[in-house]
Formats: sequence, structure tokens, C-alpha cells
Amino acid sequence: MLNWLLDGSGTVSEIAEALNLRMPHASLALRQLRERNEVSRDEQGSIRGAKHRLNEVGRARLNEDLLSRARQLATQRPEKAEGIVLAQDGAHVMLGYVKPPSSKLLLLPNQGIGAGGALPLSSNGRRGGRWAVQRTKEILWYTLDDFEPTEFPQSLPARGTLTEWTEEVDRIGILRATFLDTSTEWPLSPGTWFTEPANQTPLPQTLTQGKYALGHATGTNILISPQTGVHGHLPVSVNRTIALNAMSKAALVFEDQSAKNASRTLPVNALRYWLRILHPRLSAEKLAAKFEELRAHLVDSSKQSLPVAVQRRIVSDFGKADWRDDEISRINFSGVSQDGGRVLLEWYLQEESMECVVEWPFSIVENKDLLNRLLSSRKCRILLTSEGEYHRLSNASSVLRTEKTLRQAVIQLGRGKQIPLSLLRTTSERSSLNTFEEIPSSALELLSSWDANEGFTRANFTSKTVQIEEQKAMWYALSTFPNGDENWANLNESTAPLAAWIATPSQHRTSRWIRLRSSLPSGWADLLPIEQCETATLISAMPKASLKWSDAALDKTRQRFINNVESIVKYDHFLQDREIGSWMATSVLLASNQLPEEFHSLLIQACSRWLDAPHQSLKVLEALFPIGSPLSSQIEECLLKCRMAAKLHPHDSTLYIWSTLLQRLESNEPLTPEFLRQVMTELPSSWWRAWAGEWLQIQLSSSSGRRWLASTEIPWAALLARPAGERGGIPALPTTYPDGRIALKDILNILLLEDGIGKPGLLDVHDMLATFERGESVHFGRTHPLVGWLARPVDSWPVMGLDVLHQGDAEIGALLYARSFASNLE
Repeated sequence: MLNWLLDGSGTVSEIAEALNLRMPHASLALRQLRERNEVSRDEQGSIRGAKHRLNEVGRARLNEDLLSRARQLATQRPEKAEGIVLAQDGAHVMLGYVKPPSSKLLLLPNQGIGAGGALPLSSNGRRGGRWAVQRTKEILWYTLDDFEPTEFPQSLPARGTLTEWTEEVDRIGILRATFLDTSTEWPLSPGTWFTEPANQTPLPQTLTQGKYALGHATGTNILISPQTGVHGHLPVSVNRTIALNAMSKAALVFEDQSAKNASRTLPVNALRYWLRILHPRLSAEKLAAKFEELRAHLVDSSKQSLPVAVQRRIVSDFGKADWRDDEISRINFSGVSQDGGRVLLEWYLQEESMECVVEWPFSIVENKDLLNRLLSSRKCRILLTSEGEYHRLSNASSVLRTEKTLRQAVIQLGRGKQIPLSLLRTTSERSSLNTFEEIPSSALELLSSWDANEGFTRANFTSKTVQIEEQKAMWYALSTFPNGDENWANLNESTAPLAAWIATPSQHRTSRWIRLRSSLPSGWADLLPIEQCETATLISAMPKASLKWSDAALDKTRQRFINNVESIVKYDHFLQDREIGSWMATSVLLASNQLPEEFHSLLIQACSRWLDAPHQSLKVLEALFPIGSPLSSQIEECLLKCRMAAKLHPHDSTLYIWSTLLQRLESNEPLTPEFLRQVMTELPSSWWRAWAGEWLQIQLSSSSGRRWLASTEIPWAALLARPAGERGGIPALPTTYPDGRIALKDILNILLLEDGIGKPGLLDVHDMLATFERGESVHFGRTHPLVGWLARPVDSWPVMGLDVLHQGDAEIGALLYARSFASNLE
């Protein structure tokens, strides 16, 4: 309760509601605090509804609690530490600093200093964090050796690199603070030392979503650009003028400036609402007639004179003014009565759409409803008042208050969240929303730069923008990631589609994709949740996604087409689409080996479309022409199309290499060593391992071949030791593995290889054959400890359990386990 009262006074009911207490319990607790003289009650007037305030005794108790925590925890400070967590209770946190913070706006890290003073993560040890604001007016400074009160440090060393931080620390300042954002738990526990993050985390949108800056957070270069609907109570006229000018660009300005002899212009249409107040019982027709009479006299300079009483009433409520029927950019309240001011605001609320800034010179209390309507209209950037004491307006997005100090103010976001603000010196300074030029170039870059604890690593972003509005939109969107802000995204979808896309919550992405697909640049579909997307959405997103996301989306559409082949017909019109036709074709072809004969014509159509822009060539060829399986008659036409089209594709493409190899194998044409090296480099080994023994000997016979073998890592033992009769071959050319085993004498040139990543695998082939032929024990392999057994009869093998799959090369381990398992079945 004392902690709550630290942020201001409150009645019993207010305290009970805030702390979730029953009224009798809250009343009893306050009575006990009054008896201990830690809380004072306003004795003027009725006791019911009286305000309770924290007094000096209560503050001293809170300070003693803070000091005792510092004595307990601030014992061994790591060399590079700047601050320590003393306690945390929900939104409130107690902190100790060995160096004075530059501002009451505190940037706290999401990770502390590790054991021995080691900094966590990154080269400079500093990453993003979260914002808090100091609650206590002053920092209490104590000596670190005996925790006796001491003075504020006189010298403030420049904060350089961590290696420069060598000055001796002899005191600690303790304070209480409040987090600005409590949506997630702060991971630092009491006793954790930390350094201030170097990368700034975006401030809450209430402080940054506005278009224009009010000023800097005092002690920093962080610009505060509050949302529309600020209520500022500023007694100092200069401060009001500065705040008004800072927010007034392209807005209708209501000001209170002494007009003297200068002319003032007012909108004549405002008199419609004035007449309604004067004559509440007149019909609409009679009111319209009276207005036209006024308008003719005031605007058109009609010779018909108005009654003297009416002229006096107009001057009494609006002063001497030039009444206009056209657009007005400034309205001066000088000479206007309170009733006249109400009329002008009512006219604005009813008839104007442009945003406004208002300097209201009249009472807050007497006009509370009207002022709340103005703030809730989403058209008033800032409402400035100065008459009397401050009174709360419930519809204000934030509150700006100043004492009698030039250019100094406090912006309030709620109880205990008061950020000191230095108002802008000039009206030309504009808000950058604490944003940066760097922005992510793709969704993949965004996702790879994101850390749930630290936020975004801005250094990973490779794109830049110099457009201030784009920076603000993008960095606000990034500040909402990954939870998003659906309302903001809806409002900014048309003007900032990419930022709106980033700010969209996951559950709304599919619907927004339908609207924004054509507006988003390539590379941003990766934010779509694949499992939640309909098939049509997945296919439409593939052209604008990364290869990784597209592959995953293709696999999902393949699964859906196999599970429900009839659904393919629902989307077959996509084949005709210029942008997504090849992706639809890829999805169909990946499911081709599971489709019934009646889909033959659709397969032919999909094959033709796919050949125009092939995706996932390896998987598609394997699906169309399964390795080791004869072709069905309905696939022959697809094969002919693929072979013909392959001739037109680049010579280093999968399609061209496969087609050329197929042709030469079918016609028994000689295969040059150079072409074989291209095949073994570009095509999976499962396609050509039936010929691995022959091709290995060809490469070993030349120096260029041996150099290639030494520089290319291939699990040769797993290719050469396949069981005889195993089905294999390349797509569209099935074959079986030969009976003959490669002999040691055929591969002696392995010993001539230079060192390289490919040599260990080939030495294992040499050693497993050599030890077998010489009757020696099995050697301990380089690529897999049990690789030597592949050269020996399976019935002589030891037990090969699942553990062989996790030792050494995966392909060798898989072959060892599979052959051992198959022998047990026999």
C-alpha cells in the first residue's frame, strides 16, 4: 500500500480497487498506517472520500527497505557492471546503479552479466531490452563499503567501450522504477548485475506512433511522438506555444494569442451552432433562415443591417472578427467567450475532418464532456489547457504537465509512469520515432534477426530507407512483433502495406494476405503460418517466399493432394495463371505417383506448365519416374516432354544433366570424366550409385580426377557396398546393383590422392578391402567406426543396433543397420 501511495494520493475505494482488496481490509490497513504515522489523511471536509497521502515517515520506511535489499545483494560487483536488480514486483522494480543514469527513462537489458563478469552474447556484450521510468524523484546514493549516505557523484566519466570502463566504483545509487510495458515478464532476477543495452528497443506506441515530436526524453536524444489525443496542462505560456507549434503542421490550429490590432478570421458556419443554442425551440427552417441572414451581412456585406442586439451578442461571444466562408487554418480564441469557444469546437467536431491542435483558455471542469469528445474524436493531436488546477480527462491518450520551468515537462502514461520531457527548441525538429534507416529486406531476414529475449538485432538488416514515414511505420510494426497490432495494421494497410503485414497477428495473416498479396514485395510470404493456410493461399504465396518456406509449402500441398485427390480439380485453374501456374504444377507433379489414371490429362498439362519454370526438379523427377521402378504407359508422354524440354534448359541445370545422362546410358555412349564429375556433383548419389564402382575407377585413372576426388566429400563405402540385386538407377532408367565387387587392385590409386575432405572416405574403402583380402581384423573407420564390416559377409557382423545410426556418416550408418536388419529377416 505504501508502494502504491508513492505514485500519488488516493481514497480508500481507489486503493482497494487498485490493490484488489475488500473495502474493510483496505480501511483497516490505512488506519494502521496512520497510527504508525506513515500515511496522512486530508482532514478538511468529510472523512468519506478523503485522500490518503504518503508522508515523510512512510517514505523513510520505503527507503530503508530499498537500502536493506542493496546491503544484501550489492556485494560482489562484476568489473563491467553498471547496475543491479534489487527486487521486482509486477510492473515495479528496484534498481541500483554504480553510475548515474543519463535520464529517468531507463533502458534495461533482457540478459544480465554472466559468471565472472562475462558479457552474454555479441562482441560488445550489449543487446536490446525494455523500458522503465524512474518513480522516485531523486536517486539515493550510498557508499558501497558501509552503505552510509553519500553525495551524488561529481564527475561523470564518459561511457566508452567496455575495456575503457576501469575507473574505481565506490558508491551505489538506489531507486524505484516502473516498466512501461508489462505484457511480458522481465527475466532478470534480484541480485543480477547488468549493463545498459546499446541497441535501443522501440518505446510503447503511445509515445511513438504520432507523426510529430513534442520533445526529447530528458537526458537522451530519444524523440517522443505521442499518439493523437494528448492532454497537456501547461501553466507557462511559452511551453504551450512550443508544444502547440511542434504538433501543428498541416493541422487546424486553435490558439489563444493576443490579437491586438491584427485581424482574426472565424468560420461563418460556426454560427449555425451558435443560433441553435440561442434559439433551441426554433424549427430547422427558421434557424436556416436566420443563419442566411447572418451570413449575408457578415460574409457577403449585405446592406441589410442586423439588429444591434444581435451584433452585440456576436461581438460578445466571438470578439471582432473577419467571418469567412472558405477554408481557415488558424482560429484565435482571443476575445472569444467560453460560450463562443464551445461553439467553435462544436463546429469543428461536426463539420471538419482535418486534424487539429487546441489551446483551450477556459475551464476544464465546466467543459469536461466537450473536451472528452474532442479527445476521443481521433482528430485532436493535442489539447492544451492552463486555467485553474489540472483535472483528468478520461479520453486522453497521455497527459503532458509542466511546472513553472521553461521547456521542461512530464508526459504521463498512467500512474507511476511519468517521463521527463524536454520540449523542442524549434518547430522544425521532426520526430524520427526513435527509428533507424536499417529495415529487414525479407521475412527470412526478419525472422533470423529476432530473439524472443533480446528483440531484433538491427545490424543484421540489409535494407535501408531514408523516408521518415516509412521508417516510423516499419519500426512501429517491428516493435509489435511477434504478437502484432491488428488495429494499427488495419489503419495503415493502404498507406504502409509492408509494415501492416509485419504488424499483423498470426491468426489474421491469411485474411490480410488475400488483400495485400499484390502490394507486398517478394520475400515476405514467409510470415504466413503454413498449417493455418488454405491450399490456395499457400500456392499464391510461393512466388513471394523464400526457397525454404516454398519447399515446406509445396510439401504441405503435396500431402493435401495425396489425402484428397479430388481437391486438385478445385485448383486446376491455377495452372493457367502466369505467376503461380508453375507452382501449382509442381504441387501436382509431386503427388503424381499417387494419382489415379483419370488424372492423366491433368498430369500432362501440369508437366508442360512445370517445364516452363521448374521448381524442385530432383523431387519432381523422382515422383514422376520413381527410381528403380518401371514406367507406366501414362507417364511415357511426360517423359518425352521432359527430355525434349531439357535440351533448352541451361547445361548446369538438374533437368539438362539428368536428360543427357539418361540418353547416354540408354545408347551406351561413352561418358567423359568431366561429365561424370558434373553428374556426381549435381545429382544425388542415390541416382548413380549403381555405377559408382566403374565411375570411381575412371576418376582414379587421371590426375584431374584424383584432385576432384580429394576435394569432394562422398560416402563411397555406402555406394560401393550395396547388396547385389538392389533396385536403383536414375529416374526413368531402372537398374539393379551388379554382382561383382570392386577389388583392391582396382582402387590402389587412392593412395596417390592429395589431402582433402574426400580422402578419408576413400581411404576407408581402401582399408576395408585390404583388411578383408588379407584376412586382417576390421579397421576402425575414419568416416564411421564400423565401416570396415561393409566389405565382409553379413553373417560375420556383430550386432548392429540403432546406435550405429548416430555414429559417423549417416549414409554409412543407415546401410549398416539396414543390411543387418535384412539379414535377421532371412
